[in-house]
Amino acid sequence: MNIITGINSTKGKGKGKKEKGITILVAVAIMSILFGACVSKQSVQENEVSAKTDVKISSPIFNAATHSLSFQAVTRYMQSNDIRSQITGIITTINCSVAQNIHSNQALFTVQPQEAAALKKSKFSNQILTGYSDTVYARVSGQISKLNVQVGDFVQIGDVLASCVRANSMRIIAFIPVEQIGIIEKTKNCTVTLPDGTLVKGRVSEKLSSAEVQDQTQSYIIEPEKSISLAENINLTVQFTTEQIQDALFVPESAVMGNEEQTNFWLMKLINDSMCIKVPVEKGLKKDSLIEVIGTKLTTADRIISEGAYGLADSARVQIIHMKNESQSPTNPPANRKSTSSRH
Repeated sequence: MNIITGINSTKGKGKGKKEKGITILVAVAIMSILFGACVSKQSVQENEVSAKTDVKISSPIFNAATHSLSFQAVTRYMQSNDIRSQITGIITTINCSVAQNIHSNQALFTVQPQEAAALKKSKFSNQILTGYSDTVYARVSGQISKLNVQVGDFVQIGDVLASCVRANSMRIIAFIPVEQIGIIEKTKNCTVTLPDGTLVKGRVSEKLSSAEVQDQTQSYIIEPEKSISLAENINLTVQFTTEQIQDALFVPESAVMGNEEQTNFWLMKLINDSMCIKVPVEKGLKKDSLIEVIGTKLTTADRIISEGAYGLADSARVQIIHMKNESQSPTNPPANRKSTSSRH
């Protein structure tokens, strides 16, 4: 028996021809179905390969940038004076309060000695009792920073009744990590940011002899250019300019991607109209909606993905849906300028 046609060679020729024709038609139909399935599968695969992510793009720009270092600081009065009782007795009068400005030889406290209690029981006149009282005066001008007693308190000789600070002795103490001392000593000028956001220029005047053991910082005295009236122990920020760059490379902040730990950063650069690659970068100064990128050889002629880059793999296929207008950027530099941001 013929395996292909299933026809016995011993049968008649007419019947054999008919059966042979039917078998050929069935074979053709099966081959058509198989071929169609292959074509369909290939079409689906091609559609999957041709799937593209919609993205928006822009070009890097050059702009001036100022690199700086910021450190914590605190207000501190360098000159203070303790106001002490000169006798043992009871506080009968207080003529000062915390944060009050006082002047030299101002009467601050009245202390009635112990002997006055016995005289009071003997019904001596108030005039006589007043003569036994002691008045404590301010020795210097300044501001009351601490008040330790109230009327009716019993005090002994030498007890501190209040503390006074010299208003013109206020200084700003900045805490600089020891590994960055060299930079600060070269850059004496700084900018102090007050709690209300006001900026005041200052300068390093001297280095304190002691350092903070816990955080390993060196204390420096900052003298502001103009007088600042703040309480003691107010937290401030001191900023030192370390570098000024005229041709720093900036990209939209949305263009820079990073890992979960925010230790590695990159952006996606187009190599043609439909494919992009990863370009590792380092983040620098932030300015409005732009961010400086360092350690890359990008130029203003390159195209980067500004929106839609999240989750894209290296060599991903993309489709450009909008080209941002470079005139919206702070500057519109020539396209052929080379990047100088390969420093670290």
